[in-house]
This record gives sequence, C-alpha cells and structure tokens, in this order.
Amino acid sequence: MNKITWITFCLLYPAVAVSPTHAVTFATGCVRDYIPNGCPGPDLPATIPEGANFRFWYEFAGHTRFSAWANGDVWGSDFRDAGNGDLEPQGGSDVPHVYLYAGHGICQNPPNATSPDFIAVCGNFGTPNNTVIGDSSRWGNGGGVLRFAFIDASCPMDLVSIANQWFPAFQGLHMAVGHSGTSAQDALDSSVRGTLLGAYTSGSWFLPNMSVGDAWMMVGISDVQDGCCAVAIAAGNSRNDAINRRQNERVTDNWSDPVPYWFAWRWICR
Repeated sequence: MNKITWITFCLLYPAVAVSPTHAVTFATGCVRDYIPNGCPGPDLPATIPEGANFRFWYEFAGHTRFSAWANGDVWGSDFRDAGNGDLEPQGGSDVPHVYLYAGHGICQNPPNATSPDFIAVCGNFGTPNNTVIGDSSRWGNGGGVLRFAFIDASCPMDLVSIANQWFPAFQGLHMAVGHSGTSAQDALDSSVRGTLLGAYTSGSWFLPNMSVGDAWMMVGISDVQDGCCAVAIAAGNSRNDAINRRQNERVTDNWSDPVPYWFAWRWICR
C-alpha cells in the first residue's frame, strides 16, 4: 500500500479521539538475517523496521512492551508449547497479550488439508528453527495469556488446512491472522503490513480503533502477489461468539478468553 492510498484511507475515516479501554502487553519477533546464519533465505530486510513501526504505535497508545527480539534472538522454541518454550520469561510468544512475528514461513505448491503451517526462524538457541503450528503451538494454556497472534510470514495460515493446523493452537487465544498462498502467491518482504496493523489496532487516539479482523482484511493484502490471501480466525464459546469475535473484537476490548468450541474465519485475496 503506497502513501497515496494510506492518505486516502485517513480521509475516508476521520480521526476519532479514542484511547485504549484496556492497556495490553505486546511483543515482536522479527527475523531479517537467514543466509548469514546458515539458514535458507532469502533475507528479509523489511522485518526489522516493520517491528519497530508496530512497537511505535503500540507504545504511543499506552501499551507495555514485553520484548522486542530480532534475528538470532528469536528462537523456534518461543512458539512451541514444550519446556520453557512459549512461556520463556524473556521472549516466549505466550507471555504477552499481543505478539507480532515477522519472518519466514514455508509454502507448499499447492497445500492440501494435511499440509503443515510453519513459523521458520534462524535462531542462535531453542532449535529446531521450524515450528509446525498444528503440532507444537498452543497459545493461552498453562499460564499463557496470548490473545492475538499476528503472524506476518509466508503461508502460515493456508485455508485448505486451517482446521488441521490452527484449531489445536487455540487454548485461550482469541484471534490469529496470517496468509494463505503458495510460493508463487506469497506475501512479499514489506514493512507496510505490520506498520498499518499496529496503527489501526493499537487504539491510538487520532486513528480509527479497528477490530483485528477488519484491520487485517484491509492491510493484509498489501505487498503480496496475486492469489495470496489475508486470513483471520477467531475462536468462540459458541458459533455466534466466534463470528462476533472474528468481525468485531479489538485488541483494547479486554474480552474474556474463549473456550474454543467454535471457530470462524474470514479472508480476502489479492
């Protein structure tokens, strides 16, 4: 999304004086360097500024930073529910309320219903680097408090395998966002998505305080190849609850953790 498009959006949605109803804790894990550390590339130079811009908006809105790790300090174990894993006290993804990951995933060509979805880091500890979300990620259990998982990567939320890969991950998690695609229908390296997601979900007083689902449907298809889809999924205590969260839940709402009886998801493709 270029600057002209962004300015047009601001004109269509005039500033409203809103402040966070409830402050949250947040974290970012951004991986730029893959090849220098011996991992499959390419490197992703936009991820570091993406994380910085996301943090700017959340701190500006009065939220509390938990961690901001980059490159080799983002560990595969930060996303796995084993040992210290996702509850690692300095950077586990299940310790804050909001977590933005910007880095590699892994795409299939094409995926099927049993294809794994990945978070693929290049860490200096906590290996293996690749985490299969459906097998190993469990957010909101065992003392974990993550409510919103923002996964800005290649193909971490393929529509065809969403039930297999994402239903198990919701153990108190409210919502997650990601992309569905292939290596030819991929999300490109860009700082735009995380920047605008931070701006529109943080509750900053002079920007619209958007629901997570609405914000990702708007910004998730920025800088992606044709055919790539932005996807948002929510869990709920009932069908209506899951749909309501998918459509309306904001980071600042402080809604209670859902019991994952139902799931509702939405997507938009470029």
